[in-house]
Amino acid sequence: MSKPEYVEIVEKIFNETRSKPTKDFKYIGKHVVRWDAISKVTGKPIFTADLINLLKNPVFVYSVRSKYAHALIKGIDVSEAANYPGVIKVITSRDIPGINDVGYVLPDQPLIADRKVRYIGDTVALIVAESLENARDAGERVHVDYEPLEVYLDPLQIIEWNGLKEKPHTLIHDERGSDVLTRYKIRVGDVEKAFKEASVIVENEYRTPMQEHAYLEPEVAIAIPEPDGGVTIYAKTQCPFDTRRAVSNVLGLPFNMVRVIAPALGGGFGGAEDVGNEIAAKAALAALYTKKPAVVLHTREESIIGHTKRHPIIARYKHAARRDGTLLGVEAEIILDKGAYASLGPFVAWRAIVHSTGPYRVPNAKIDLAAVYTNKVPGGAFRGFGNPQVTFAVERQMDILAEELGLDPVEIRLRNALRPGDRTVHGQLLDHGVGLVDAIKKAVELSGWYEKRKLYSEAKGTIRRGIGIAVFYHGNSIGAEGADYSSVTLIIQRDGSIIFRTGLTDMGQGSIQGLINIAAEILGVPPSYFKVELPDTASTPDAGPTVASRSTAMGGNATLVAAYKLRKRLNELASSMLGCSSPDDVVIDAPKVYCRDDPEHYITWRELVEQSFWKGVPLQEFGYYRAPPAEWHEETGTGQPYFTYTFGAIVSDVEVDLETGVVRVKDAVTVYDIGRVINRTGAEHHGVGGYIQGMGYALMEDTYYSPEGHVYNTNLSTYHIPTGLDIPERILVDFVEAGYIRGPFGAKGLGEPSIVGIAPSIANAVAHALGSKDANRDVNRIPLTPDTVFSIIKKHGLNRR
Repeated sequence: MSKPEYVEIVEKIFNETRSKPTKDFKYIGKHVVRWDAISKVTGKPIFTADLINLLKNPVFVYSVRSKYAHALIKGIDVSEAANYPGVIKVITSRDIPGINDVGYVLPDQPLIADRKVRYIGDTVALIVAESLENARDAGERVHVDYEPLEVYLDPLQIIEWNGLKEKPHTLIHDERGSDVLTRYKIRVGDVEKAFKEASVIVENEYRTPMQEHAYLEPEVAIAIPEPDGGVTIYAKTQCPFDTRRAVSNVLGLPFNMVRVIAPALGGGFGGAEDVGNEIAAKAALAALYTKKPAVVLHTREESIIGHTKRHPIIARYKHAARRDGTLLGVEAEIILDKGAYASLGPFVAWRAIVHSTGPYRVPNAKIDLAAVYTNKVPGGAFRGFGNPQVTFAVERQMDILAEELGLDPVEIRLRNALRPGDRTVHGQLLDHGVGLVDAIKKAVELSGWYEKRKLYSEAKGTIRRGIGIAVFYHGNSIGAEGADYSSVTLIIQRDGSIIFRTGLTDMGQGSIQGLINIAAEILGVPPSYFKVELPDTASTPDAGPTVASRSTAMGGNATLVAAYKLRKRLNELASSMLGCSSPDDVVIDAPKVYCRDDPEHYITWRELVEQSFWKGVPLQEFGYYRAPPAEWHEETGTGQPYFTYTFGAIVSDVEVDLETGVVRVKDAVTVYDIGRVINRTGAEHHGVGGYIQGMGYALMEDTYYSPEGHVYNTNLSTYHIPTGLDIPERILVDFVEAGYIRGPFGAKGLGEPSIVGIAPSIANAVAHALGSKDANRDVNRIPLTPDTVFSIIKKHGLNRR
């Protein structure tokens, strides 16, 4: 069976450039100023909230939230609210014309609660008023008759260890008949035999927290009713086409009657993936009922209690190894705290199980994972998508195993790390593009690992230093989760400027610059020639969701295909105009175009474009790319879950105060194998940003609840994230370029991977600083707040030394 043309084009470019050093590229791998940098620093981009001032007589929508985390709705009275001054409409579940659901993967999440509420963020009514203040005041006058039910904040109230069997309890999702959302497993080899033959067995329990995205821009959506009965929506969303689908379902309208535009985004990190569906649908309902522009604008408190978070996990791991450190088997039970609704949970759980043994050769494995509903804020998409949680457990296990065997933590990782020609625990052959060992070696060298490890181990006093390493791998794009495709449109204008369109969003991470670099390199024109049009479901092509580190890997391939087709046509025309011996001899180095052997005789780029119009050479091109098919066998947890993997090694150097438990990261080195660096400036900043966000996850971030299910820390004054004073003195980011044949110029993704291994590297460094074998095992949960660390210090008498 022949390969699709788009696959042949991508592989052709890779084979032609695989040995080409970065210095020989003009834009690929270079420090290029991103397309929107100047406008961003001068305050020119228009964010969704900025558009509110341009609206004429808008209405404002306020979500009335549940007063209980778990309760039946016996009745609702909105009459007092409806008569409040300035109120135009009160919308309840009965007023929804289409389907009352905004669930991302499963239809389990009503837009407006009808029968019961399952967490304190559930919406029971929408107040539509002339001002936001009036809407909020009227919200206090919506009276709901609740029948409170038992609140479950700990998944171990619902499920038990040793089989992950569900306990009898009052069901949160009684309509499903179970509060276990999904189960996954891996069954490879003979685990019982592996543990019988092992020289060393290490087991421990691990916990990770619920992390808030804490993006700068809270949720905003504006809906404008159209004369034809449709609606145009401006919304904070990473995935405008998915938002359109959700709104269409709620309104009962076809896709072509719902237009979604994604203005500039003030951060996303996955949190803008599913919340866009909710806020856009609420605004759209209000706009269609009132025939006026409608605004949804969340406060920070509403944002924190309303949008999804990173899933907490509780995991029990058991590792078996030979005396020389070779892994024999891994056994684990993992419980994913789902919160009230599925959101992206089934996919997060699947990615977690895929990565649950780490980037190691594991011949025998028995892993069970259950995602369990609770009455917390729902867990959803967050950078890393289930991988940071299991990587924390695996990498802590590897350090404890190394200590038991008397091995250096680096050595045990090098002994077991995946290499080219190895198979993953799922049986997937890694025939090329595996730079993990090189990444480990480079990180060790750049960090001065061996010297510091020895020096810190001998230190005394109340201020201790520690150095820790963690490694990981991360599957690129969405794999077996769904249809994995991407697309772009390139349009060369008559003056030689170029319009770039794609449905992929830029939420501040700068990924679109990488796509421009690819197009610029192939076409031979500077990046400044391009104008990026914001995602718009009415004009930009559906490129799939902006998730899973797929912008460069997938969007880059689509860009490469479009640019290649345009370049081929332009070369043919230029060859005939210049008299080149072959179209392949044409050099485009805009503004000049010439034959390779006669650079003094040239035409201009603009002349070439003008002649294309006269000669009938089309200068619009649609680029499409579909990922290689993924494969997953549910009964065994084997197959080929992702087409390729990003690998990385992180070394963290920390300082621990034994008198207070305060941990400070002093130095960090991150090395990633991303195939080929496309946008060096963006990649380096990703490494820094991912480290800082991962440091917050490791040391300070968590969401705390009252016994009744109310979130305590609903603002950034009480939900702590790293500030400029917390950032390490140095974060060194470097790369390994192992290449991948089906990546643009060999590139792989980095957006999500840059957070995956940070927390365990810091935790391993803290354990090293404590210098106690018993304390090492107690560094088994994050965040490592001063209270947590000091409790370990006190328990083992480390502050009395």
